[in-house]
Formats: sequence, structure tokens, C-alpha cells
Amino acid sequence: MKFRFAATFCFVFAITIPALAQTPGGTVTGTVRDQQGAGIPGSEVTIIGSDATFRFTTTAEGAFRFLDLAPGSYKVSAALMGFQPATREVIVAVGKTVVAPLELRVAPVAETLTVSVPAPVLDPTETGTSTTVSIDELTKIPTSRDPFAVLRTVPGVLLDRVNIGGNETGQAPTVVSKGTRPQDTVWSLDGIVITDMAAAGAPPTYFNFDNFQEIQVSTAGQDISQATGGVGINLVTRRGTNQFHGAARGYFANDALEASNVPAELQPTVTPETADHNKQISDVGAEFGGPIRSDRAWFYASYSSQDIQLVRRAGGVVDRTTLNNPEVKVNWQASTKDMLSFVYFNGSKVKDYRSPAVPGILFDAPTATFHQDNAYTDSPFHGLWKIADDRVISPNLFLSATYAYYNTGNALTPMGGMDLLAGRSLTTAQSFGSINNSISDRPQQTLRGTVHSFVRTSGLTHDLEVGSGFRTTDSTMLTEWPGNGILAIENSPTDFRAQVFRQGNGANRAEYFDAFVGDSIAKGRTTVSLGLRYDHQWGRALPSEIQGSKAFPNLVPGLTFAGYDSPFVWNTFSPRAGVTVGLDASGRTVARASYSRYASQLSPSLIGVINPSSGVGSATYRWVDVNGDHLAQTNEVLTNLRLTQAGGFNPANPTAVVSANQVDPNLKAPRTDSFVAGLDRELMPHVALQVNYSYTRTTDLFGNLAANITPRVGVTLADYSAGPTLTGTLPDGSKYSVPTFVANGAKVVAGGGGFLTTTVPGYSTDYHGVEVAFVKRLSDGWMGRVGFSLNNARDHFESAAGRYDTNGNPTPTPNEPLVDGGQFAPSSSASSGSGTVYVNARWQFNASGMYQAPLGIEASGNVFGRQGYPYPLFRQQALGGETLSVLVTPTVDYFRYDNVWDTDLRAARAFKMPSLTLRVVGDVFNLFNANTVLVRNNNILSTTFNQIAQNLSPRIFRIGVEVKF
Repeated sequence: MKFRFAATFCFVFAITIPALAQTPGGTVTGTVRDQQGAGIPGSEVTIIGSDATFRFTTTAEGAFRFLDLAPGSYKVSAALMGFQPATREVIVAVGKTVVAPLELRVAPVAETLTVSVPAPVLDPTETGTSTTVSIDELTKIPTSRDPFAVLRTVPGVLLDRVNIGGNETGQAPTVVSKGTRPQDTVWSLDGIVITDMAAAGAPPTYFNFDNFQEIQVSTAGQDISQATGGVGINLVTRRGTNQFHGAARGYFANDALEASNVPAELQPTVTPETADHNKQISDVGAEFGGPIRSDRAWFYASYSSQDIQLVRRAGGVVDRTTLNNPEVKVNWQASTKDMLSFVYFNGSKVKDYRSPAVPGILFDAPTATFHQDNAYTDSPFHGLWKIADDRVISPNLFLSATYAYYNTGNALTPMGGMDLLAGRSLTTAQSFGSINNSISDRPQQTLRGTVHSFVRTSGLTHDLEVGSGFRTTDSTMLTEWPGNGILAIENSPTDFRAQVFRQGNGANRAEYFDAFVGDSIAKGRTTVSLGLRYDHQWGRALPSEIQGSKAFPNLVPGLTFAGYDSPFVWNTFSPRAGVTVGLDASGRTVARASYSRYASQLSPSLIGVINPSSGVGSATYRWVDVNGDHLAQTNEVLTNLRLTQAGGFNPANPTAVVSANQVDPNLKAPRTDSFVAGLDRELMPHVALQVNYSYTRTTDLFGNLAANITPRVGVTLADYSAGPTLTGTLPDGSKYSVPTFVANGAKVVAGGGGFLTTTVPGYSTDYHGVEVAFVKRLSDGWMGRVGFSLNNARDHFESAAGRYDTNGNPTPTPNEPLVDGGQFAPSSSASSGSGTVYVNARWQFNASGMYQAPLGIEASGNVFGRQGYPYPLFRQQALGGETLSVLVTPTVDYFRYDNVWDTDLRAARAFKMPSLTLRVVGDVFNLFNANTVLVRNNNILSTTFNQIAQNLSPRIFRIGVEVKF
């Protein structure tokens, strides 16, 4: 009933007062004046793009405005009887405002006055920090041809991997920026949020790189349309125009075009043939678009297929990924007031030998890896389906409404099948046998829109936005372990455990309602932006039924679950305020500052922490490996020696339909506060310099990227006693002595072995950073973009009551170093099983550029560099019923890997023919063939400690051919 009421309320409210999504276009605004500077009312302003033509009659003050224009070049003209028509060109970028004033002169003849002022580079209304990558840069700079390659060029944005020529294109990265939660990253495609909420912050799919018209990345001071303070990634795809056009392309690289860069310390046992390297990377595709009816309706259709084949030393297999991406877009000027649009997109991924990326496991048995495929609900509509209407109600009132349905998901099934047993050794960093299956449906529905109004009163110009929206996301997960359903775990040579699983088959739903009001108030050179956003987030666990353990159904039985409404609801108000001031009359120098508050986004998995069917319930027992096969047979499990339990399973009440886990009914949404100050200067036409300072602080945290930080039910810090003090010597010769702690076993049992999800007292993260950017738009035969940032992201513990790790234990781990003021380094299992990466760099640099050389040759390149990520050392230690990876270095970044540098170059030449253009492209990635180590085994007691798990992929040459007509 509550769901139906909320849905009905949201639908009605969204129709009456719609809400702003991530904008897929830009704005052109200005004033038409006479030679004396007075505004001219009633003049006809026309803007002409590659497809549609739009008109606006200026207001009483002579003002005009065009909203939601597709990125690209436009011609703006103004006309009024008795004046010379005036025209100028502008370049529209996604999420940006272009100010384009026009002057009409009295003239007896009707000749057109063409203004040759270059299109402005600066946006005088922007208060946050963002980077816009135009189609020129997307098509002319050598990259791995995925949006992730764009992200690493943005100051303040860090990724958990380094992509060399496409070797990491088949696996989405973790995105970390400015001390915010990676789970708060927001992905938008053509104005619709598509973030995978089951893996909050991750993209739900992969993309056709040639579809993109422009990509905008916001890192701080995000627009009021974004709820969270994480990175906002706005992907805008191409559309049809008034001319038919088409293209086909193919890019190819393989091991014959690749060098070798095996590090010296691996060469005795690893050869170029057995080392990590690219076997083949190919990318083919085609597109076609044009008018359905000139000036009224247009279409664009594309298809791409990528084949990425990597040889993995960890397992000796070919990790193969196939990505297929069809898209269809239709735009229709249905009337002088309505522009309708339709988008269909379906990113498909199939992957063989995907590593489970288990922390501590560097060498996967091929049979213990995944085959990945796509999963959908029973609906025949697979992929993203979006419809939208942009309506001009009056010259000062605009409405946009959008509905989208996105049917997506994935299926991970073991390469070894479901008959083998499963095992892993943290001592040798190896896996054995098979692995579990995991099949997940993740459909989303979104209803959104905006009302945009422009008012001038008391000498002030108001740009008013009011809105609301509703979104729902489901996450259904079927998980089952192979063979007898037992995972054999060798924590150390003396700590052998058997984890007995039952089936997991749960579903959780998260729902989101938002409403906001924002006003940009302009007078002279000053613009003040004020806004208030409200977010209501809630959900429920859906009914389900799960099967018991295959080996011990009497110990770990199945159950029938009726579902529940989420015990907590998030209601947050987020104020936003900003100001920009033009420091000179020409508008070439702009100072800006902003303050913003954001609420984190709710994941369905958080709603399901007390859902006994969505967590894979298990009990862990002592195990004796009688036959030495690293696998747990039923007769080897000592069921009289139970150690711990997980997944909400309560051994004291094994058939309970209530999870042993608990969640605080007063759980708060994590909150991010952000302050930005910056100065932009247009140095010359098409050239700008930007300097920004950013500060963010995230509070009310209940976890980090690795996991929720959950104390044990009924166990406080006072219930921990001293465990063994771990001592030894670090690689630099210094000694370590780390105290550990053991939970009171009776209290753990009394709490059912469950964990409590609650706000961690006094835990927060913050960030101080400075970034400098130089931008040169393509003109005079060259373009460039340079960015540099200094980053300082830190953990803070203001209360001793909140200084504990994932399990509530005050013992430090690499994921929770528990150092007040220490570096915030979210961990991620980076590159398909190469080990764990701790994402933190105090500095980063990127420079790209293109020069149009003689003979029609385009010479371009990109140089990327960053500080090496932390290399924290740990050792496995049994502490009562649990085993922890205990941090033995003083801080997470006591040791760091070497700095990473990558240089990529391109030479391209277009050959024009009567009916088509042939473009030949040659790319070189990792020009200097660096073999920088990215990941090592950081388990200091492992027999393979410090062994290289991954280094930078070797230099590779890629050839490309493009045909356009």
C-alpha cells in the first residue's frame, strides 16, 4: 500500500511539477541590444544547428534563451525590421551556458552584419568543477576507446586500473574522487541516470565509443539535479542531422604488434609468451543517420562489437571479453512547441575466464573463474528504452518530461561447472576447483521532467527551475556454490576452515523520490545561484524461497521468506549556493565560489542486509584436508567445531526467517558537504586557464568501498580483549608491533553471530585539493588540454567509539587502517584477479593535444602520470572465531608503488574521395614500454609475498581504418 501511494503521488507530482535529470545538452543565452546598449524587445532570434532550427522572440529587455541544445556548432542570428540582421557562431557544450550577445544597427538596406567574435570558452554561470570532452578530443586523441579512458584525464579523478590500448576495456573500473564515496558516482546517458544501484557507483554496461558526441565529468559543486556528491559522468550520444551520413570503422591490435616488458625479477620463470599480455584487441562498428523529414525528424543508428583477448599469467588462460552495443535514436520536431525523442540502447557483455577477484588470491584455477553473460527480467524489452518531450509553453516557460525503462543484469557461471568442489589458499594465493554461480537481474524505471522559467523583476534576471522525479531499482540475486556447497579455505598453514553454504535467492527494491527548486539570479557581471533539494529514499525486501546446504541441510537449512519494508527511510534536504563574478567588462575573467550539500544514494543491497534470502547464509567449521587436494569433502568437515557464521545465518535458530544481522532503524544517509573556489581566465580566443580549490567532507558513514563497517550484534568495544601482539620486520628493516583484539565469544553467540549496520560514531572523510587546467579549443590547426591536481583525501576518527574495522574489531586492517588523519584509500580488486588496489594518489597529471601537420597528417598524443598507489602490508591472523588481514605497516601508504607514467601517440591521415573519406590511424600505447609494477602480493607471511601480480601492459601498436560518407 505504501509503495502504491508513493508511486501515485510521485507520478502526479512529476506531471504537475517535473524534475531535472542530468542535462543532455547546453544553453545559449544573450541579449539583443542597439548601438546605444539598450535592449531591443520583439526581435526574432534564430539558432541553426546541424538538424533543427529554433526561434525566440526577445523579451521586453531584449533577452533570449535556448535550452537543452545538442552539443556542437550553431549559428545565432537576430532580425528586426529597420535594423541590419546580425549573426554569430557559438559552440555548445553539455551542461554549459554560452552567453552570446548580439547588436542590431539601424540601416537603410537589409544586409547582414556578421560578428566574427570567437565562441566564448568560459561559462560565466558555472560554480563547480567539471571537465567537458568534446567530439574533437574524443575522435582525435589516442585512447583505449571507452569512457573510462576519459575519466583518468580529469583532475581529481582516480581509477583502480591503468588501461593500455584497451586491455582493461572489458572490465569497468572503480572511480574515486575528492574523498567522496565511490558508491556515490552517478552515470547518466542522454539525460537519464543509469547507475548500477546493485553495485552502487558502477556503470551498468559498456559503450560504443563512437556514439559519443560529448562527455562531461563533474567532480565538485555538482548541479542541483544530482543528488550525490560523487563524480557525475554525463554521456551524450550523437543524433541524426539534415544530411545523411554514415561511417564504418575497424581498429585492431594483437601480440604480433606488441613488445615485451617482463620485469627482471620475473624473467627467470616468466617469458613474454606466458606473461600478462594482449592476444588480440579489435573494435569494429558502423553508424548511419540522417533526416526522416528535413527540419522535422531525424534518426541515428549504430552497432559496435569489441573483442578483447588477454593472456593472464594468473591461471594461464585467455580472458576473452566480447562487447556488442546497438543503439537507435530518433528526434522529432512534432510541432513548433514540442521536440520528441526516443532512445534504444543495449550494452551486451560476454566474458570467459573472468576472475572472481578474491582478495588475497592472485592465481586463479581456470575452472575457478567465471563465464559472464547478460541477464534480463521476463520483459521482452531488453536494454534501455527512453522517451522524452521538450515543450515550449511560452517564450519564458519550458517543460521537459522523460520516462525510461532499463532492463539489465548479468550472469556469472563457473567455467568449471557446478559439479566440482571449491577451495582457496591464502598461503599460496591460489584457488582450486570451481566457484559459485551468481545470476542477477537489475531493472530500473525512471520518470522525470523539469519546468524552467525566466523572469525579470526589479532589475534582476531569474532563471528558475522547479522539479520532482521518481525512480525504482530492483536487484535480484541467485547464488549457489558448486559441488557439495562447501568452500575450503586455507587461511594459514595451521588455520583450515570449511564454509558450508546454503542457496542465496533474494530480491530487494530501492525507490527514490526527489524534488527541488533552484534559481540563478543575474545582475550585471554577477550571478547568484540558490537551490534546495529534497530526497526521499526507501525500499523493501521481496518474498523469496531458498534451498538448504547440499552437504548438511540439517545444519544450514533452507527457508521461505515473506519480505519486509525497509526499517529505515532516508529524508534529506540539501541546500546549494554559488556565486560567479565577471572581473572585467569583457567577461574573460570569472571568479566563482560555491557551497553544496549532498545525500548519498541508497543501494538495494543496503536494504537487504537483514534479508536472510539475499545474503548467502553459511556456517564455518574446522576442516582437515585428509587427502591434500585443497578441497573439503563432507567427511573432512569437523561439524562439532563451528567457528563462525555469515550471511545473516543464525546457528541457534537455523530456520529463522529473520536475519541474525540487524540494521539501525535510525540509519542516516551519508552526507557530503562541498566548498569550491576558482578563477577562470580566457587568455586569448579559444584558450582558457582554470585554477580551483576544492574541499569536501563526508559524514554519517556506515562503511567504505570494501564493505559496510558493521559491529557485531550485542558486542561493544569493551567486549574485546587483547589478542596476540604481532611482531616482525618490514622490508625497509623497521620493526612492527601490532596489538590485536579478540571478541568475547559468549557475547558473539548471544548476538546470534550477526552484525549491526549503523552509523559509525565520529567517522568521516575529507579532501583538500588544488587543480589547474589549461584548455585550447580546436582552432588554427591545434588543440590541447592539460590538467594537474594535488590531492589530500583523509580518514578521520573523532570518537574512539567509532574506531573499528568491518567486523567491529579495533584491530587495523588494510581496508580500515584506523589512523586518524591517515590517507583515505578505498580498496578495489582491480584487474580481473591481479590483486587488491588501494586507490589514493597525492598528485596526478594529464596532457593531451593534436596538431594538424603538413600533408594533412594529424599528430596527437596523451601523457598520463600519477603517484604510485599505497602498498599496505598485512598478515592473516585468527582472532577467536574470525580471521583478519591485520595491517602491519603504520599507515596504509607507508609504502607506495612507483609512480605511473604512460605516453600514447597517434598519427592519422584522411584521404578524401568523391563520395567518401578514408581515414587511416596508427596508435602507439605505452610508448616507452614502461613495466611499472601495479600490484604485488602484500600478505607478508605468504610464501609468495612481494611477488609481482601485475605490471603495466607492454607497448602495443594499434591500426585503425575509418570510412565516412
